[in-house]
Amino acid sequence: MSKPTKYKHKFIQQVVWGEMDAFGHVNNVTYVRYFESARADYFTKEGLWDSPLKPVKAGPVLTHLDMDYRKQVVFPATLEITLEVDSISSRAFSVICSMWNEENECVLTGNASFVWFDFTIQKPSALPEYFKSKFGNTNLV
Repeated sequence: MSKPTKYKHKFIQQVVWGEMDAFGHVNNVTYVRYFESARADYFTKEGLWDSPLKPVKAGPVLTHLDMDYRKQVVFPATLEITLEVDSISSRAFSVICSMWNEENECVLTGNASFVWFDFTIQKPSALPEYFKSKFGNTNLV
């Protein structure tokens, strides 16, 4: 595993008692939800969607998720989740993330791949111009 990095966007996540598993640490599936919450916050703050609750004609659809678990987390805990758009292509992009505990230790690194999807025709479509202009200086694939 490569050395973890803190990225531009920051999101604070409180660990809830019910997220612990029988082994006494946060269940591995919970980190997927944490990453999802941080991405929703990021997409909202960066203006990538008006509202995740409003019907839309096109938007990002998750196609792949990769996570490396680095350290256990137990309740009570607060995680700082950092993320940013890592790369874009004509119809897809990826978001990288890292999660940090209160001791500034990286507990997880992850990568999520997305395709821009047209829900009307049910097919991938080109990334919108506003997305390309906002993240165009990112690593183009």
